Amino acid sequence: MTQLRLASINLWGNHAPWEERKRLLMRELRSLDADVIAMQEVLRPQGAGTSQADELARGLPYRVAFSCATRLQRPFPSEFGNALLTRFPVREHQTVPLPVPDGTEPRCLLYVVLSVHPGLLPVFVTHLSWEPELQATRVAQTRFISDFIAQELRQLATRAPSHVQVLPPVLLGDLNASPDSPEVQQLLNQTELPRLRDSFALRGHGPGYTFSATNPYAIKNGKEINERIDYILVGSQIVEGQESAEVTESKLVFNQPDNGVFASDHFGICTEIKIKL
Repeated sequence: MTQLRLASINLWGNHAPWEERKRLLMRELRSLDADVIAMQEVLRPQGAGTSQADELARGLPYRVAFSCATRLQRPFPSEFGNALLTRFPVREHQTVPLPVPDGTEPRCLLYVVLSVHPGLLPVFVTHLSWEPELQATRVAQTRFISDFIAQELRQLATRAPSHVQVLPPVLLGDLNASPDSPEVQQLLNQTELPRLRDSFALRGHGPGYTFSATNPYAIKNGKEINERIDYILVGSQIVEGQESAEVTESKLVFNQPDNGVFASDHFGICTEIKIKL
């Protein structure tokens, strides 16, 4: 049996006070000691090795994978997207654009395959469109992600050596939608293996708001918002009777301030899973 600790956090770019937030993020990363950490709203100003994820990983035992969703000119020219910190070797790395309407901010899916004993772990990191009026777009994005995961798992099984198992996938990120929304339910209601499960719904406690009015950075235009919009979704077994992933714990992280400073405008989530052999 293999036990893994997974985490996800929306970094909120470099919004002030970034230097104080960075110190808090690095302190919590050390304390969290997770095996895989997904990040969204990550800036990379000068190419490989310069992303905020690379800054945060400095001095820690992580490899960094970054996927650019779009390019920004402000606050300075930079790539903007998703990142992954991982203890494990990265066997494959893809950046997959998500469907968006013309004239709206591009979004992407970061896809990596990690070499994890006892097999290959497919990891997907995403950040869906945020605008309230773009629910139909988010539904199209989650439909695309579901189809992509199913297709990739079939193909990965053909690329993997015969003695190496493909492990249940994990999808981490900011879905900008509540658990009962059509976009999230579409991800959870797939009938074929590997079915994705909401780790916090299985093993979390309380409402689990990741965008919370207790965080002053999350109060937008004077409006207090309490929503659970950040997720770690864990797949069931790939094939009946083979490896399966059991969720043993899920909780909020990056949710405690230091002298009034929070790590981000989002709280993070941490989930522990056991992969049964």
